[in-house]
Amino acid sequence: MLLNYLKVGLRNVLKYKVFSFINVFGLAVAMTICMLILLMLAEQRSSDRFNSQRDRIYRILCDKPDFRHPYATSPIPLSTELRAESPVIAATTHLVQGVGGDAIYQQRSSEMRGYFADPSFFRVFSFALEQGDRETALSSPNSMVISSEVAHRLFHNENPVGKSVTFKDRALNFMSDAAAQSSASWGQFTITGVIADKKYKSHLTFDVLVSESSMPVLYARKSIPDNSANWSDYFQTYSYALLVPGKSQADLDHALGQLVREKYAGMADQKGFTMVGQPLMSISPGILLGNEPNIILPRVVYYILSVLALVILISACLNYTNLSIARALTRAREIGIRKVNGAGRKSLILQFLSESVLTAMFALLMAMVFLIAVRAAFLHLWVNQYLNFDLQVGYGIYIAFAGLALLIGLIAGIYPALYLSKFRPIKVLRSFESMRPGKLGLLKTLNVTQFVISLVFIISSILIYNQSAHFLRFKYEYNSRNMVNVDLQSNDYKLAMRELGTVPGVAAVSACDYIPVTGRNEGNSIKQVGSKEDFKQVTVLTTDEHFLSNLQLRLVAGRNFLSGRAPASEVVVNEVAVKALGYTYPAQIVGQQLVAQSNDTAFMQVVGVVQNFHMNLDHDQIQPLILQNNPALFRYLNIRIAATGQQATIAKLEQRWKAIDPVHPLKYRFFDEQLASTSEGFFDVLSILGFIAFLAVSIACLGMLGMASYTTERRTKEVGIRKTLGAENLEIVLLLSKGFLRILGIAILIAGPLSYILNTLWLRKFPNRVDFGLGTILLGSGMLLVLGLITIGSQTIRAARRNPVWALKME
Repeated sequence: MLLNYLKVGLRNVLKYKVFSFINVFGLAVAMTICMLILLMLAEQRSSDRFNSQRDRIYRILCDKPDFRHPYATSPIPLSTELRAESPVIAATTHLVQGVGGDAIYQQRSSEMRGYFADPSFFRVFSFALEQGDRETALSSPNSMVISSEVAHRLFHNENPVGKSVTFKDRALNFMSDAAAQSSASWGQFTITGVIADKKYKSHLTFDVLVSESSMPVLYARKSIPDNSANWSDYFQTYSYALLVPGKSQADLDHALGQLVREKYAGMADQKGFTMVGQPLMSISPGILLGNEPNIILPRVVYYILSVLALVILISACLNYTNLSIARALTRAREIGIRKVNGAGRKSLILQFLSESVLTAMFALLMAMVFLIAVRAAFLHLWVNQYLNFDLQVGYGIYIAFAGLALLIGLIAGIYPALYLSKFRPIKVLRSFESMRPGKLGLLKTLNVTQFVISLVFIISSILIYNQSAHFLRFKYEYNSRNMVNVDLQSNDYKLAMRELGTVPGVAAVSACDYIPVTGRNEGNSIKQVGSKEDFKQVTVLTTDEHFLSNLQLRLVAGRNFLSGRAPASEVVVNEVAVKALGYTYPAQIVGQQLVAQSNDTAFMQVVGVVQNFHMNLDHDQIQPLILQNNPALFRYLNIRIAATGQQATIAKLEQRWKAIDPVHPLKYRFFDEQLASTSEGFFDVLSILGFIAFLAVSIACLGMLGMASYTTERRTKEVGIRKTLGAENLEIVLLLSKGFLRILGIAILIAGPLSYILNTLWLRKFPNRVDFGLGTILLGSGMLLVLGLITIGSQTIRAARRNPVWALKME
């Protein structure tokens, strides 16, 4: 019987090709979004599952009332103290930040970022070693475990275990490529293991683990700060606890509470400080935290995406319902004949459900094709270089997809099946009039809701596009054209400036500690010496004497730093800082002394005032700024090159760089590209929101198409009579479109204010923002209206042009 249902269902799907395509397409686009979110969630949920003791592992979080978010980091001594004092703890381990530099073996070098780790790391976590002994790999001083990728770069096909490398620290970290101004040798380290990092999906990613027993020697050399007994520094270490079997998170939190009361009782500045455990399997996806070892999508993002997917899915299911009811008139006689021949309601329900499930399976096939394109587009988003999604599809995911399609088919088909199967055969065979539905007020209400959601998406997409375009058009007040920013990679800036400055095609060279408007921002608080005013917050940029002329910035008073002999106590301020410190004219501040809140014994003398220019995109108004000349902090060279032959100039720079640093390749970026990349996150959001807006509008239009189809079918006789009595086609079109125009009008009236309220919430967080006025709402409303009219017109115009004789024959 089931085979017969499927056979009849397939015939009906093929018979009504247009309706079937609309149903399949609508369900397919909704399923594509659901499948993409399933892939993302499945990948995140698979993180850390390789750990055999995962249900007993907890990460320790720290929190204070003045923190915006709890921190994933904790004090260094916590791990040892917790293991010694609490009977609920089977083992603890911690990872201390601060390992970032170059490992050098013979003539080969590899950048590495990682942690100091204690021997119990491999007792808590289930990472396997391709080579080496897990029990002893982190036991001895000056030993390190490296990733398989680093092992291949350094040793190729040799066995790394037992070999020694020289490690040079460059203060590299996971969130930035910027290195210290100079490198510091930590000496020789022995490779004791190679971790099989590619086999595991973990919230922890690293290139190297250095034995914690190496730290005392580095403390003695002053290579790293000694925080081994510092309970106030909880920003550098990730601590993990393995509970005794049978113990719970409540037991761990109780032990942590006792420890906090003991260690922080006398610290007035740590009032309200707490520590809690976070289950390992709740880290990814998890809550929003500070100091995460990697960038991950918080759980709330998945909730938002899931809600959006659910909205789109419900819209698609409603469309199936709309179109099925619209087809009720054409299938009424079929239902009547089936009932006369003995078909019961149960068999009819199964028949219609089999058709909806079959439609959903066709939609699944189409969605799989869509998913290939959507997945590729998502993986190429700029933000994915930080999220590192690969979205692999396994057998379990395919089963989940099939289950999703089955569920959608049943949900979409249940109402039409119940509705169509209740038709009484004697009324259906005698006249259609007796079984026609009413005005479908509920479905019209849902149609309005669909268009409200669609319009909110459209207006939001337009606004995000305008904000991104605003950033691209932003006037920074300096000349970034033909400027190449070179990462010094811990090399001597004077040597690099001398070598690269003589390359043909190079017009000018300057140095600074970070690149303006690229995300980083250093700050301090200053005031005039002897002033009773409050300290003023300022941005601090460290530059050399060539920086202002290289970026074509004008001095409005005083002088620049003196070439070759500018003391660190001299500063140049911008015009906004002049006003903030209480002066009317720039010349008045020249020669005055300033003091910083962080060091009230070191005075700074203002020697010049530079014109205002932007240092970040966070503010539309330029903020107070001071420039200092401290060569020890320089990390970048700003090289202005000729407008012609730039590729040849870059090639010469790369060749000359080899004389400066034969180990590292030249790292550079054009300044214009860096400024443009600050908006790439916005463009990613725009792409995602624009795609969702397209899907929402498409499905809403399909829903209106179903409504229009139903209306024209229901009013066929009325249209025939009106045309027979002389009504023009335009009158008929307006008559049939009136109800749908009302739906669009109501949707616009609701979505306009709603979109303004919702978008204002996020837009107000950007001091540097575009205006959000009536024009944006009217543009979005106009786009929706045009799409709606095209959808309605496809049915109403066809109905108006139909021969009235054919229409009257239906009776």
